[in-house]
Amino acid sequence: MKRGRVFLLAVGYGALLALLFVGIKRFERFAADAWYQMVTRRMAATQAHVPIQRCILGVYKPELPYSFRLLTQLEDTVGQRFTIVSFYQAWGDDPEHAFQPALMDNIIKHGYTPMITWEPWVSGFESDSLPPMPEREWRCMRDIGDGRYDDYLVAWAKAAVAWGRPFFLRFAHEMTNPQYPWSPVNGNTPSDYKNAWWHVWALFKHLGAENVIWVWCPYGTETKKYYPGDKYVDWTAMDVFNYGEILFGENERRWMSFDELASPLYAELESIRKPLMIAEVGCSDIGGSREVWYREMLTQVMTKFTRVKALVFFENPSDRTSGIWNIDWSVGASPEVTAEVRSVLEQNYFVHIPDYERKLAR
Repeated sequence: MKRGRVFLLAVGYGALLALLFVGIKRFERFAADAWYQMVTRRMAATQAHVPIQRCILGVYKPELPYSFRLLTQLEDTVGQRFTIVSFYQAWGDDPEHAFQPALMDNIIKHGYTPMITWEPWVSGFESDSLPPMPEREWRCMRDIGDGRYDDYLVAWAKAAVAWGRPFFLRFAHEMTNPQYPWSPVNGNTPSDYKNAWWHVWALFKHLGAENVIWVWCPYGTETKKYYPGDKYVDWTAMDVFNYGEILFGENERRWMSFDELASPLYAELESIRKPLMIAEVGCSDIGGSREVWYREMLTQVMTKFTRVKALVFFENPSDRTSGIWNIDWSVGASPEVTAEVRSVLEQNYFVHIPDYERKLAR
């Protein structure tokens, strides 16, 4: 009888401990969610100058920022104005590698805020003081950090300061993507990358470039070792592409949802209390339903990925960066996709902010 009571007491004590453990875990989850809703999410919205329950849209199109005719057509089709216009610029000696105030003015004139993806392709320089190609690309980020490209950087930064209006600068994005020479494929280490970022940031700061909004955009997961630090980054970003059946082997899973692709990196970036941007997003048309993919993507940004304050469509109808495939990422080319996108945008979670660059200047 006594042994039975001891057993019952032990079971009861164990059950009490289990309940307490579950209760503590539930409280921890509640506290973490409350902190996110009341502090972190609000902080990110304040830094982004975007309402807490809203997200702005942006777009990259190959003809931008030279022509806006097709962009206007796309806006009419999806029933929503974009806020950010994204374009890409490589480093180098030629005139197109310099800061382009006329192009930036054209973006502002049409009512958008510019974002430059600034790519350190060091092959674009002819200086005798630099190593010859292809040796020049070996640990090129270390050379940037050591000041070997300062003549170009100073001229570019001075022009950005003279232009004066706020713009997003996505420098050396996707730093672990082997397609880029600033990745580990050329021996670039996390220390090389961070030293280069710090050097460029400090040079801009010294020259008074307060109008630059620094966007750090990793590639894949486990890349926080490349993070330069809160002082040197204004926004974090991620790129999300569903290649469908294009880039996978015959026996591998092909079609992947936005949730599957975005969740791992989003979980890592959440811990950095910065506004978060999806700086490139697209879905191929090989292997599944693009219209469903885009509808789910926008819906999940509204409901699950709520730290995202800006989403930029990669509206390229003829992308050959995969090597052999010509991929159409464009939303506007498909009536089925644009219909699904329009139906989600009608819910008014995604907003256009007029004169957004002026708000960023505050």
